[in-house]
Amino acid sequence: MKAFFIVLTALAGLAMSDCAAQLRVARDATVGFNGIMCSNDTVPCSSIPQGLQNTVMSFRGNRDYERILLGFDLPLNTVQKCVLHIPPPTEAATDTTGVTVSVTDNIWDEATVNGYTKRLDAERVAEANVTKENGAVVDITSACANANNHKLSVFVDTTSSMLTFNSLQSGSSDVFVLEYVF
Repeated sequence: MKAFFIVLTALAGLAMSDCAAQLRVARDATVGFNGIMCSNDTVPCSSIPQGLQNTVMSFRGNRDYERILLGFDLPLNTVQKCVLHIPPPTEAATDTTGVTVSVTDNIWDEATVNGYTKRLDAERVAEANVTKENGAVVDITSACANANNHKLSVFVDTTSSMLTFNSLQSGSSDVFVLEYVF
């Protein structure tokens, strides 16, 4: 009988433990919000989709403002903890660069999103320092808890210089990942 209670206690502990999933980014893009002209000064650069490139970039300059837009497909509506793993950048101007993570709407398509089709507004949910060697880990549980229809979209912005990362299209395993505990 004592063995039965030990097994029952062990099974109850397993049933109450959290489950975790590693979710790779499902969609990603660089979105430009600027007044710069491209194509021999005939087309606004911010109107050019950059969602199917091998890299994504965040940059804040005088007239140029580029944001990384990430989309994740979440397994459930409930979440205990949600952590964004920012990979080490492929290019960075400094050893450590500050970033902000802001939640935005899910109304965008990776192949067509640009500065004219994606709203600039977003709600900041976290800040972190990204290092060249290790990237960063950012708790965005509040953003995941408020996600709609199992989808989450966030902007990642640099607070100073440029950061470039592998995109989903690069084929690299070193991309943005969510650790989703439910």
